[in-house]
Parts: sequence; C-alpha cells; structure tokens
Amino acid sequence: MLIRNKALICLVIMAVMLAGCATKAVKSNNEPARPAEKLSGIFSKEPSDKELFNEALSYLTNNPKEPNYNEAKVRLESLVAQFPESKWVAGARALISTLDRIAALQDALTSEKIKAHGTQVKLAKEIESLRGSDKQVEGKYSAEINRLQQENEQLKNDIRQLKNLEIRLEKREKMLR
Repeated sequence: MLIRNKALICLVIMAVMLAGCATKAVKSNNEPARPAEKLSGIFSKEPSDKELFNEALSYLTNNPKEPNYNEAKVRLESLVAQFPESKWVAGARALISTLDRIAALQDALTSEKIKAHGTQVKLAKEIESLRGSDKQVEGKYSAEINRLQQENEQLKNDIRQLKNLEIRLEKREKMLR
C-alpha cells in the first residue's frame, strides 16, 4: 500500500516538474515582475516559492528514512498561502490533495490494523476455548471408551464362563445317563 502511495507521489512530483518545465521561459517586457517568482537573495528572510517547493519535495524524498508527509504539507501550504500567483501553486495544491489522501489512507490502514489485531486476539481466544472443549470431549470419550472396553471384556469373560458351564453341564448329563 505504501509502495503504491510512494509511486503515486513520484508520479505527481514528475508531473509537477514537467508542468514547471512547460511554462514560458522568457518573460515579456511589458509584464511586471511578480514577487512570487523573485530569486531569494543572500539576505532575504523568507524562502522563495521555488525553495519552499523544493523543501517540500526533499521531505517527500527522504531516501534513507520514511518521507515526512506532514512537514512537506506544511511547506506546500505555506507556498500556496505566501505565493498564490506562483507557477508552483498548481503542483503544490495537487501534492497537498495527494498528501491528504495518503493521510486518510494511513488512518484507514491503522484502523484496519487495529481491527484485524482485535479479530486475531478474539480468534486466538476462540481457538484456545475450542482446544479446551476438545480436550474435555476427548477426555469424556476416552473414559467412555475405557468403560465400554471393560464392559466388553467382562461380557467376554461371562460368555467364556457360560460356555464352560454349558460344557460341564453336558458332561454331567452324559455321566448321569
């Protein structure tokens, strides 16, 4: 799920970068310079729109560790708020909505994980209960089997004794004749 989200983020980032490359590279002379597109100087206090966008992207592409979606979203929202006329705003809004979807999916995943864990615990208890009842039934049936085996042996002994008595009775009858 996270791999698919990462792939989606990479696609959105690539689309934004391509959209940025597709804009007009040359300014016309009659167009006034917009403050959103100014380059940040050495002494400027606030980062430029491009710097905010790049910061957000750097939070999303933390290779050694998990991407920080919240910080990226904060930077993108700051970009949208500070530079509403910037060429990066459309990409930033797309990334913000994607990050919102990722957050919603992560929340849903977490709740499903909790629900699955609860179900797993419930099933484990049920299995243990069934094992206990299985042992009880097994004990009951083994006792019944033992009783029936003893009864069977007793019946065999009784039949044997009856045969012996019958044989003795026949011998006595033969002797008496």
